[in-house]
Amino acid sequence: MARRYARKTGQRQQSERKLTIRADFHDPPDLDKLSELLIRLALQQAGSCRSENATRPKGPRASAGSSS
Repeated sequence: MARRYARKTGQRQQSERKLTIRADFHDPPDLDKLSELLIRLALQQAGSCRSENATRPKGPRASAGSSS
């Protein structure tokens, strides 16, 4: 037998909700710290790419052989 629908939460429907917007003003970001962080991350990534390329075995090179 089917049970009767009973709402189990006290949550309101979207049409019943009262929405408001509130602006929270924050201090501006510290651009010196952000730029230093960006530079450090870029250098770290460049260093890890170099170390991967140094440890990766190089593939065979095409040789310029004479054809007979």
